[in-house]
Amino acid sequence: MKDNLSRRSFLASALAAGSAPFLLSGCAASFLACRKINIGVIGYGRIAHTMDVPGVQQFTNRCVVTAVADFDTVRAAYGKKVIEERYLKQGIVQEVKAYQDYHEILNDKSIDAVLLCIPDHQHAIVATEAVLAGKHIYLQKPFAQTIQEGRVVANLATEKGIVLQVGAWQRSRPQFRKVVQLVRNGRLGKIARVEVGIGCDKAGGDRTPQDVPKTFDYDAWLGPTDPTAPYNWTRCHNQDLARIGDRPGWIQLAPYGWGMITNWGAHHLDITAWGLNADPTSVSGTCEWMDLSGNKLWNVHTTYDLHYACAGADVHVNNKFQMGVKFIGENGDWLWCTRGAVKVTPSDPEPKVAPGQLGPIAASKPELLADLRKEEIVDDALAHGGEKFLTTNDHFENWLEAIAREDPQYTVCDAEGAHKSTAFCSLGRMCMELGRGKAEGASLAWDAKAEVSGNAEADKMLAPFARGKYDLKPILTAAGYNYEKTIKPLA
Repeated sequence: MKDNLSRRSFLASALAAGSAPFLLSGCAASFLACRKINIGVIGYGRIAHTMDVPGVQQFTNRCVVTAVADFDTVRAAYGKKVIEERYLKQGIVQEVKAYQDYHEILNDKSIDAVLLCIPDHQHAIVATEAVLAGKHIYLQKPFAQTIQEGRVVANLATEKGIVLQVGAWQRSRPQFRKVVQLVRNGRLGKIARVEVGIGCDKAGGDRTPQDVPKTFDYDAWLGPTDPTAPYNWTRCHNQDLARIGDRPGWIQLAPYGWGMITNWGAHHLDITAWGLNADPTSVSGTCEWMDLSGNKLWNVHTTYDLHYACAGADVHVNNKFQMGVKFIGENGDWLWCTRGAVKVTPSDPEPKVAPGQLGPIAASKPELLADLRKEEIVDDALAHGGEKFLTTNDHFENWLEAIAREDPQYTVCDAEGAHKSTAFCSLGRMCMELGRGKAEGASLAWDAKAEVSGNAEADKMLAPFARGKYDLKPILTAAGYNYEKTIKPLA
């Protein structure tokens, strides 16, 4: 494993941390020394509290959460309390360290892997530092805030052999997996269209300046973005721990989040990219923007109508479509997949199937959903590293198994794939920005191999965010990397 923990040091760090060696079910035969994976949590908000931390805590035979960090010390302390209490309910006494500075976790050599449950604008810097620290990563989607940020993380993770799973967990659900396999093996023939619905955000938030809580490192939270942005809890997160499961303000506030195009786009456009097995070559379309009257703060797009050209298909992304992905063949037959009644957190958009809507999986003809025969499988979308994970029904377990195997390709959504899917979303966001104030919207070409559009205004949006010490360039330079090379695709 390049530039990462050897099996010998892997076991040694386990013993140093006091974790008893054990045998993982399904552990690779060549992996001689197995033991619990020590996990640190960076960011303890909605997604950590309701999904990611419970997601790994269920596998007490595979891993243990030993530390949590958050720029808000109240949240870090709460995370410690909740994690320890969850373990106690499972009959496990486990001390969890709490920090404000996540570097304490990255510097802890006993920690093997990290859950990055942080706002989108912080993904690239924290993930880069985690890779350089040799930590395996579970990174919430979208992969990064700009395409060059994503390229840095993907390049480094690939080079260093880091197991990086992104939170595009729909790839671990059977209905999405089956539709992708059917599509990629010609069940519909040539794909003519893909209809994608990803929902809408609503205006809100409050621009009124407030005092920054003494427990909150607001400057670090702002990271590479404008340091003069006045604090209001609706810019960041609710200070009431009883509301920790609420949707945070930053998710619909640029430059911290880009709205639905990258938020739920990172789910449904990920499935689109997986099914088509291709990158887009252009995008065009229009959108509307949030009402900023009064003191309203949130500012991302609302309605949208985008058309991507991808692998000869028209990928039509429109808020009027039911949330999900419909692949339509050249003869008009179609296959459909969505979450159905699955809801990650209480504040997610309502996913329940309404009258007239399609369920989790559907087709224009029932026979189109028949399982593939062995001889029909030409393009095995679910094979990585010579193995299949047809029963990967838990995204977290897949990540933990990949770490145990020291095999980044065992993850159902690895760094390069996650970067490509998020770039699909980011291209739409760039088109939206180019069309701001124009009734006709905008059009944008895309060279996926070079990762440039050729439009000077759009290509400025590719660059990483940077401010002072919150800058990828000095981080990479200090680690001996050429920044200009690292922000470009590997040859």
